[in-house]
Amino acid sequence: MSSKIDKLREDAQKLAIKGPVEKAIKAYEQLVSLEPAALNHRQRLADLLIKAGRPDDARNELEVIAKNFSSNGFYLKAIAIYTKLQGLFPGDIPIALNLAALNEKHGLTANALAEYKRVYDYYDKNSETEEALKILEKMQNVDAQNVKTRLKLAEAYFSAGKTDESYAVFSKLATLLQERGDTAAFSKLNLRIQQLFPTKSGFMLEILSEQVAGGNAASAVNGLQSMLRTNPSDKRIWELIIQAYKQLDQPQKVKVAYQHFLKYFPDDLSAKAGLVFCLASERDLNGALALLGSCEQGLISGRYLDELEGIYRLLDEIDPINLQVLEGFRRIYVEAGGKSDEVASLETRIKALRKLSGKKAVPPTPIEQETLEEPDYFTGQASDEPEFGEVSFEDVDTELTEIKRHPKSDSRNVAGALEGSEEEVEIEVDFDEDTDFEFPLDDAAVSAPEEGWLDAIGDMLDKIATKTGKVKFASTLDGDDAQSHYDLGMAFMEMGLFDESFKEFRQATADPRRRFECFVFQSVCLRGKGDLANAEKVLRSLLKPGNSLEESCSAKYELALTCEASGNASEYVKLLSEIDATNRNFRDVRSRLDAAHSDKDALDFSDDDLKGFDIM
Repeated sequence: MSSKIDKLREDAQKLAIKGPVEKAIKAYEQLVSLEPAALNHRQRLADLLIKAGRPDDARNELEVIAKNFSSNGFYLKAIAIYTKLQGLFPGDIPIALNLAALNEKHGLTANALAEYKRVYDYYDKNSETEEALKILEKMQNVDAQNVKTRLKLAEAYFSAGKTDESYAVFSKLATLLQERGDTAAFSKLNLRIQQLFPTKSGFMLEILSEQVAGGNAASAVNGLQSMLRTNPSDKRIWELIIQAYKQLDQPQKVKVAYQHFLKYFPDDLSAKAGLVFCLASERDLNGALALLGSCEQGLISGRYLDELEGIYRLLDEIDPINLQVLEGFRRIYVEAGGKSDEVASLETRIKALRKLSGKKAVPPTPIEQETLEEPDYFTGQASDEPEFGEVSFEDVDTELTEIKRHPKSDSRNVAGALEGSEEEVEIEVDFDEDTDFEFPLDDAAVSAPEEGWLDAIGDMLDKIATKTGKVKFASTLDGDDAQSHYDLGMAFMEMGLFDESFKEFRQATADPRRRFECFVFQSVCLRGKGDLANAEKVLRSLLKPGNSLEESCSAKYELALTCEASGNASEYVKLLSEIDATNRNFRDVRSRLDAAHSDKDALDFSDDDLKGFDIM
């Protein structure tokens, strides 16, 4: 049996080379039936079927191969097969979905998004709304940080009448922009949300509140400061900014915030308790006691007993023999009830201190607030206080005065960036990957280009007329991503898919360790496409002093093959000789040189060599 298969395999290989094609197809069909697990037979059969103009039959074989690779975890090989299929059936949605899923599994985010985008466009064009939404949801799952995708999904939900889902996605997008510090985009998004959800007037505050609640107060502070500029009397903003600075462990700013809070809301007991606690934490005994003298009874009536107990504990640590502190402590324990032992202990200490000082007992009567002087803690930020973020409270006072003087002039947006916002602002949703998103992204998100001569080669390759896809080249990738793009580039190149291979190697150049190598392979792709001039141009640009021996030999070798393809035999031999002189065992250089010299010796005869062979 084995000898029969061997003979059939040999015949099939010969027929594949010399034809006829139909006989070769029959031979490989027999091989596939005898050895169904031999994927190389199916691959050769598929190639022959394509050559014979039978793409549907070829598809059957290629899909068997792709599914086999995918089920066994060989995602890159499966991607290469499906990419070949996509070349045969460019509008086929199942193929695009398979490619998207495989790229997603292998972590090739940009490629996955490109394929999902292809499917989304199809469903959107055919008004298949539910299917289009499902694809957008998949795209969001692939890259949760993609602003365009989130915006498109939010708008699509709204158009489909799914307002709750739309608002939720808009909120997440706003949080993302706020965390990036992209105030311009955040302001535009806020205006858009106000258009779509006019009842959600507190949208920005809601976003900032979620950030603080999620432990990301640092990102929320700037937005809160901006809101205070235009809404200094909004109690919710003050409460939130106090919470944010507590989370950031900035006690001085917390104290200043309480001071200004109480200027606008002087009867707020929680803020009074907070300010006294700040003073006690600073060990400002006199200041804390003075403020307590004016507000303690109100705090007791408001049942802020736990807060008062904590304050008096701090004060007792500062001055354990202070009668005013001990008497206040006792009042709190009496009001709290159930702490008779603590009250008795405090009374013993108080009696001992009075005896030493000669003072008479003061009955624990309610404090007469009218007789006590109001402490100067609500009059604004002292000159020695730290600045409160980017907005000083003096600015808040000035702006509040201006607002009161010109109540109709407060038409600024929350970011303080757009003036005269009465004109309706419409966000144009542009979902084309080849165009810039309307929201300008943070400059910090754009990687600065490396310095050096390789940058110029990268720019050259970007401008070379190669088939362009809709996936933008990555500026930063981690090692695994770069390796995946590199491996996929190799797989595409082996299958002769040079456009796809070129794109993958371009992605892989984001890893500086393999940048030179990827540039060389891109030139190989150009040569495979028949663009010999540009391939040579790139390779000659790579020949620079300072390259490693391996890099120099690699570039010269591919340049030699390019020269051979363009018919420049002398340059081909010259380059191979240079490689052989420095690295004799490099690839097949020696055998190529021997073959070149052998051909030259066989053909290079002069008239002198033919003496004695004259025709008689």
